[in-house]
Amino acid sequence: MPKTTPTESTSVIKGHAPRRIQQLADENRQLRQYVAEVMERLRENEHLFSRLFELEAAVLAASDPEDLCFALLRGLRSSFELDMVRFWFDRSSFMGGRKMEGISERDLIWVEKEEIINMGLNRQHVWLMRLTPEKGFDWLEERDHHLGSIALLVLGDQFRPFGVLGVGSVDTGRFEPGQSVDFLQHLAQVVGLSLENAVSRERLARLAITDSLTGSHNRRFLQPHSHQPLSRWFGKGIDVTCLYVDVDAFKAINDRHGHAAGDDVLSGISEAIRGIVRVQDPLIRMGGDEFALLLPGCSPEKAGGIADKIIKACGRIKSGEDNVSISIGLARSPAEKDLRVKELISIADQAMYVAKALGGGRLEVAE
Repeated sequence: MPKTTPTESTSVIKGHAPRRIQQLADENRQLRQYVAEVMERLRENEHLFSRLFELEAAVLAASDPEDLCFALLRGLRSSFELDMVRFWFDRSSFMGGRKMEGISERDLIWVEKEEIINMGLNRQHVWLMRLTPEKGFDWLEERDHHLGSIALLVLGDQFRPFGVLGVGSVDTGRFEPGQSVDFLQHLAQVVGLSLENAVSRERLARLAITDSLTGSHNRRFLQPHSHQPLSRWFGKGIDVTCLYVDVDAFKAINDRHGHAAGDDVLSGISEAIRGIVRVQDPLIRMGGDEFALLLPGCSPEKAGGIADKIIKACGRIKSGEDNVSISIGLARSPAEKDLRVKELISIADQAMYVAKALGGGRLEVAE
């Protein structure tokens, strides 16, 4: 084997040095590029989570389920540049009884019982789908033809899902299957738990101001308004009429037929009144056998007609063999007078006692 001379060795070393330097320079450039890409992804993730935290704060601050859904729809569209945000809620779930009048039919669609499970969506919390003319998603409509990809976030327990939050983009790669879903899974959990908590809070708040026997409001419902002018509650420039209802000889009903029969009478009276007046007219059980009914924007003549209907409807209620009789006092607060709530109720209460003193089973209008 021939030996390398010192001159040849020096020449090889000199030739290798520039190549090694160039190799190190290339590696250094690639490393800087990689670090720059990592830093850019970190900045994007930091910005993403910052927007997520802002959205979560808005969700947690929502006062009720409808407000929460509206905050999500608005926040997801504006902060995450999405071309579709939509809820699908199971009509048979706890969300089914919710009134979502402030949310359009475009953004909220009701699905039938167990339809989420029948679609197989409950098998995982997040689904990513790339949409093509050949492969779509059954719940999408003609208006969604522009979407290139969607993500479906299943809300609630995997065995009892109550809804799906869908987000979509025209970009076919935005929700490409195989991508990480950690962020979307976290969002699904936050939304699901927040909605369940919002509904529970709303239910507890409603129970706190609802009379358990009759289903009407109780005095606790009236307390925040009691010392305020009527205009603070119903708006300026609105006449308000109050009907104060009391059952004639209610103690005798309890004594003769028992307290259970008395409870049935009170429930029947509450049901009869609610069947005559508007849903938004507050009916408050003041205690015992007394009810106050507030009729905003109702003329004295119309209120008198309503009172007559209530007297006749309650007169058809039976307690044993006897028909129930009620007395009603009517008082009005003209818009320009704007009485306090408790003042109007007190005047109607006094008129009711006059009706009872005149034999009961009648209406008496306060001067």
